[in-house]
Amino acid sequence: MIRLLAISVILLLASCQPEDATPTGPVNDMFDASTATLLREGMWMGANNYSVAGSAKLYQQSDGTRVLVLDMFTSSNGPDLRVYLSTDVAASSFVNLGKLKSTNGQQVYTIPAGTDLNQFRFALIWCQQFSVLFGKADTQ
Repeated sequence: MIRLLAISVILLLASCQPEDATPTGPVNDMFDASTATLLREGMWMGANNYSVAGSAKLYQQSDGTRVLVLDMFTSSNGPDLRVYLSTDVAASSFVNLGKLKSTNGQQVYTIPAGTDLNQFRFALIWCQQFSVLFGKADTQ
């Protein structure tokens, strides 16, 4: 039994290879807030001993497109990090906005048309591979 547990731990650690990590180079997605309406915002907070900081801002652009802007953003690194809009911090019900572009810098993610933002209170940085919360922003 102990041998099986040890092998499982080794396989789990080996599955998290450096090439699986999120890029760390700064991102500076261009976003003109002067032509958009700020709908909601919240500050990032780390979770589970991970560090995440900055702000999460939900905007509606003049063409009706809605976006999530990660501003002054920094995060601990990890494999398969995703950006979610979620009903709760456990990601019980969520919209996956895509892979985290980088662990730092301003980033813009398009929210799919038809998404009811009233259902999604939190923005999350979520490790999809291991179902682990890295950070949350309460945008209500």
